[in-house]
Amino acid sequence: MLRKTRVENGLVNGLPGNDPRVTVYRGIPFAEAPIGENRFRAPQPCKDWEEPLDAFEFGPISYQDTPGTGDGLYDREWHIDPDIAKSEDCLYLNIWTPAKKDDEKLPVLVWYYGGGFQWGYTAEMEFNGEALAKKGIVVVSIAYRLGCFGFLAHKEITKENPDAPANFGLLDQKAGLHWVSRNIAAFGGDPSKITIAGQSAGGSSVMHQLTHDGNRDIIKGAAIFSGIIRHVNAEDDIFRPLNLEQAEALGEKFFESLGVKDLEEARRLSSKELLDGYNRFIKDHPRMYPIVDGKFCTGDPVERFVKRDCANVPVISGNTADEFTINGISMVESSVKGAFTDANKNDEDQKFYYYRFNPDIPGDGHKGDAYPGTFHSCDLWFFFDTLGMCHRPYKGRHFDLADQMSSYFANFVKTGNPNAEGLPVWEPYKSSSRHEMEFLGRGATPKFEGGIRQNSRNQAVNPYLPSWEYIPDGEPYVFGDRVYVYGSHDLYQGETFCLGDYVCWSAPVKDLGNWKYEGVIYPKTADPLNPDGHMCLYAPDVTVGPDGRYYLYYVLDKVCVVSVAVSDTPVGPFEFYGYVHYEDGTKLGDKKGDEPQFDPGVLTEGDETYLFTGFCGQGDKSRHGAMLTVLDKDMLTIKKAPEFIAPGNCYSEGTGFEKHAFFEAPSIRKHDDTYYFVYSSEVMHELCYATSKSIYGPYTYGGVIVSNCDLHIDSYKKADEATAYGANNHGSIVEIDGDWYIFYHRHTNGTWFSRQGCAEKIHFESDGSIKQVEITSCGLNGGPLSDIGEYPSYIACNIFTNDHKIYVEANAPRVVQEGGDNTPNNGYIKDIVDGTTIGFKYFELNDATGLRIKTRAYFSGTFEVRTSLDSEPICSISAHGSNIWTAFESSFAKVSGTYPIYLTYKGTGNCSLASIEILHS
Repeated sequence: MLRKTRVENGLVNGLPGNDPRVTVYRGIPFAEAPIGENRFRAPQPCKDWEEPLDAFEFGPISYQDTPGTGDGLYDREWHIDPDIAKSEDCLYLNIWTPAKKDDEKLPVLVWYYGGGFQWGYTAEMEFNGEALAKKGIVVVSIAYRLGCFGFLAHKEITKENPDAPANFGLLDQKAGLHWVSRNIAAFGGDPSKITIAGQSAGGSSVMHQLTHDGNRDIIKGAAIFSGIIRHVNAEDDIFRPLNLEQAEALGEKFFESLGVKDLEEARRLSSKELLDGYNRFIKDHPRMYPIVDGKFCTGDPVERFVKRDCANVPVISGNTADEFTINGISMVESSVKGAFTDANKNDEDQKFYYYRFNPDIPGDGHKGDAYPGTFHSCDLWFFFDTLGMCHRPYKGRHFDLADQMSSYFANFVKTGNPNAEGLPVWEPYKSSSRHEMEFLGRGATPKFEGGIRQNSRNQAVNPYLPSWEYIPDGEPYVFGDRVYVYGSHDLYQGETFCLGDYVCWSAPVKDLGNWKYEGVIYPKTADPLNPDGHMCLYAPDVTVGPDGRYYLYYVLDKVCVVSVAVSDTPVGPFEFYGYVHYEDGTKLGDKKGDEPQFDPGVLTEGDETYLFTGFCGQGDKSRHGAMLTVLDKDMLTIKKAPEFIAPGNCYSEGTGFEKHAFFEAPSIRKHDDTYYFVYSSEVMHELCYATSKSIYGPYTYGGVIVSNCDLHIDSYKKADEATAYGANNHGSIVEIDGDWYIFYHRHTNGTWFSRQGCAEKIHFESDGSIKQVEITSCGLNGGPLSDIGEYPSYIACNIFTNDHKIYVEANAPRVVQEGGDNTPNNGYIKDIVDGTTIGFKYFELNDATGLRIKTRAYFSGTFEVRTSLDSEPICSISAHGSNIWTAFESSFAKVSGTYPIYLTYKGTGNCSLASIEILHS
């Protein structure tokens, strides 16, 4: 291994990393110490050293506030060590190299840390470069001056050195970069293959270095993580750079606040005096950041980037989902996409790669951090593959994601392209084809922006979760500013219902297309009755107990008792708590005379919890109906024994529930002063409701809320015609940000066992009744879908043939997916035969003039395109078979307004449909 080498200043000794195949060199000086007369001055060349330099320890961190002295998120995450050495003598760099000798010419990554140009250092745990180096690159991290030490401007400084009047921190970065260019070959690196990268202020630093004229021959690639930031209101944008005159005026005020009369006196202050004075100053004045000084920086770097007045190199940039949002809009996401789009207009061949980081991030146990979200900077653990150093309880799939993300990063450093065999393909982001890469809890997932996400918000579609996720029986709740869905967990191509562990997904109440996977909240082996996992977890429900904790009620598939688990947070982990039981300890369901328990639905009011349960198969006289049991404040002990509140089909005659008798899936909600009992009826495909002014009843049948085959709806077709393949249904109603919705599920794969969650907006009439709603493609969206972009076919809400069959059939046209369960591929529609109609509802069409579809498989025919089922086609698309997804299109007379899109196939063979895209001339 390359344990020692020679650079321009002398010999350097390194040490083996945790993996001895990597050598680490820490604390190599690349410039003279910026102290004394060098304070507020551009970095000066480093002097030679005579004895070999033992580069074994990180150099002192740039002078700044002491890390780890507060209780903020970053003090817990990585700025944790209050004893770390800090000094103005801070211009050091670090190198991780896998090279065995000095002539290997490995690609090089140069990293700039973030911290708002006020904090940060190379010794942060997440920046350990060893894992990246093991993937075949040389990793370098460079320190630079911060705050007033790095970004003060003053007329005296300008007069002293007019060629470098300010931006000393940026000049430090440049000096380190050029040192790397001159010396990296000694560490096995290739000076002709240098990629610069950074996050937050480090990403902004990359923009500054990328647009600086003196770097263009050195930089061959750039990665900007959360570093292109433009505030929606320009006047509030603290990162929009001042000019030199403005910055000098700020510097004069700073000197006055320090009580110094000139530059000489300012240089005589101690580091602490200067920092303390700066911290007092910024209480009433702006912080000091990079400026447009007319020398190093001759213009706003984002504007120069857009104009392509910069090194013309490939760029990766993106953001975390929850950082810097205003009214649900990510400032970083909108800034990156705006910059990429505008820059592409100036250089369409440029390779830009956009990512969005949105996996579940576990809490760290700290108050208020039960759900931290994808907070600013949390992606660094993943890009550097340093999760093992983090204190958060990450799971195996997080480590898999980190391996993917660091592989993309390393590949980009090697070739300017993040892709490599074995990784999902990451297409460039163009103004004409806006491809994205989403980093989710279950892996890297390519996405086309125009389809489901527009601008910075996700559009909401049905199913509302990714097409490779199967969460039926959804019970939705709003806790705080997020909506959470709890359901059972089917597996794709599973042999029966509910084969998976309980998982949870959540979304911001103001962004119902932005669902986040919260991970497994309760494994089926957690129940003492099921240590080997042979029993499935059937549909659960959740309630908040009198103690403020979250209680999960469920039934296993081979017993008839109700189990309970508890958690301090909505997303678990839930721990087994006990079984619902009578005062004598007998479990509910085990007592003589008890009917078997099934599908618990719960509501807590005060110290009492109301437990609704039941299952009534058609013709089964041993089951009487839905039951209500009242529990005491311990959430387990029965306070009032079960009573029947809604009849099964054997006992519904004369009750008002005839033909819609209770089958399963009881759920209870309250709207105004009325209780709504939601359930699956005897015909299974519909969710019905009954109401009562008292939780105890009597309950009066109200009607059907939704049918997953759209039976009874007579607005766009005949009431007795099914327009989707239905089967059992389960869900409930919930208020989200002032609107009410019904959550239900649909069936895919031609079976009953791969169900997906959907939702539709509902409306309460003045008398409290709910009119049945249509199933749509855009239920949670708050309106129709945009007509811009390519939409996956799996969001079709209507799939039917001429016979309008109600129930699922194995070989009928259906949504399927490529790969097995959890494979993050978009679903598509298979086995489209002559007479099949596929419907998407609704789109807001704005001068639409055509439709493009992508098909596959062996067939030959046409797709008639309509905007209503009983109208003449507005066009026909001729298509034919292919082994690959192939696009076909046709034009039509201009259409504007809110419309569905229906495709009816006429032809031979069995066709598959991947996507549709509305065209505009």
